[in-house]
Amino acid sequence: MKNRDSKNKQERKRPTARKQALGQVFVLDFYPQGKSLSRKYADDFNPLAVVITADHFQFFDLILKRGENVSVGDSITISSSRKREFKIKKIGYNQLSDSAANFLPEIVEKIVLISEARFIRFLNHARPLTSQMHQLQLIPGIGNKRLWQILEARKKSPFQTFDDFKDRTGISDPILAFTNRIINEIKEEEKYLLFTEK
Repeated sequence: MKNRDSKNKQERKRPTARKQALGQVFVLDFYPQGKSLSRKYADDFNPLAVVITADHFQFFDLILKRGENVSVGDSITISSSRKREFKIKKIGYNQLSDSAANFLPEIVEKIVLISEARFIRFLNHARPLTSQMHQLQLIPGIGNKRLWQILEARKKSPFQTFDDFKDRTGISDPILAFTNRIINEIKEEEKYLLFTEK
């Protein structure tokens, strides 16, 4: 009788990865034949996408089925009903390739743009953190003067869009400001996390 331990390593199954609904994710990197050098498990040869989630800006390795193909910048929705189609492994920012890290700001900016309502909500409801610091001041480009301009403007009426915010506060590029803040949080350069989760 053949010993099970003698089976080819390539035929082994990877230990079960965490399965979860990630919602909308964006592809930062793609490896058509996987990125493992060891080829220890059968699905090490499967295509693998490195993705960032649109909700909490977390990173995951997404192991796809053989023959599946995606491109950098593509959006994938991993709902509860689809999560069994993928094997998912959480990774950190420091595990990104150079190309993925370089592409990150562009993707984060895209997420901010398509999530306009979320960030407008923040602008309308941000509150003081301490007696000396307001949440809005954590956004690059918002100092004391801009803070009072924003507070006075939203007191008159809530902001509706990024364009509305720009017109009423004089802040020329809120999308870039949010993008820079999120990138800093991802790199663990900030004390307070407004938009990301570890």
